[in-house]
Amino acid sequence: MQASSTAATITTGQRGRILAYQPSGQGSVSVAGIQHAFDVSTHWRSDVAPAINAVVDVRFDDAGSLTTVSAVATQQLAQEEMAGAAKLARDKGQQLWGQAVSALGIKVLASLGVLIAGAFVFNTIGIRLFASVSRTYWQLLGLSADSLESFARDGGGGFTSAQFFFLLAIAGCCATMASSHPKAALGKCAPLLFVVIHSSLLFIKIKGAVSDAGNAMGGIMGSRAARMAEQMASEMLGQVWQGLSFGIGFYLVLAASIVLAAYGVGEYKRKTVG
Repeated sequence: MQASSTAATITTGQRGRILAYQPSGQGSVSVAGIQHAFDVSTHWRSDVAPAINAVVDVRFDDAGSLTTVSAVATQQLAQEEMAGAAKLARDKGQQLWGQAVSALGIKVLASLGVLIAGAFVFNTIGIRLFASVSRTYWQLLGLSADSLESFARDGGGGFTSAQFFFLLAIAGCCATMASSHPKAALGKCAPLLFVVIHSSLLFIKIKGAVSDAGNAMGGIMGSRAARMAEQMASEMLGQVWQGLSFGIGFYLVLAASIVLAAYGVGEYKRKTVG
């Protein structure tokens, strides 16, 4: 009999909310949508008085009868909400990761990781013109090559269209997560296509900037010195190329883009031929 009495005192805590409270000490609390009546003198276990809509800790015995009602500190509620949000984010992240692994595969995800690390973490290019600076690929996408000085010294400001299209190219690698069409696999070719196009445009811009600088000098020296200005522009272009050096970020971005493109083409062939 004594063991049974001890078992009846075992309680489990649940969160509830006070729905009503009377000055007489009678009130009701809702737990999981079920209302339970409580009495302050019998059930209340806090130094502050009950308040309507207050979150409380409600405990029941193993028979389901209400035993105690206690106020929950605001700080504790905040901690519980943060823990709940962290758990939700963790669960959502695990769900997305599982979907990504299923749709893309570990090898593609690893290549994407290398691409992102190469673009955002490691230096892609070193520039020694007016000053010695180094840039990541992401920073390079934010630079202007309209003039040599801005290309060498500009730290990049704001969000550029090149950076937008680069992010779009990365997102294109995940197209198979949204579509099962065979052509969606070719989205993995987007980073390599972007690198080729951007590098070509950058080369043209740098060459144009050097030519403009040479023409400006030729204009100062007069029309008779046009050939000299052209030779000077050619020498300046050579100095520009000598002043550029590629870092590990460049090779990581290029290698990862090539690998992703190979995976994309291979997957497309398997889906269309098979």
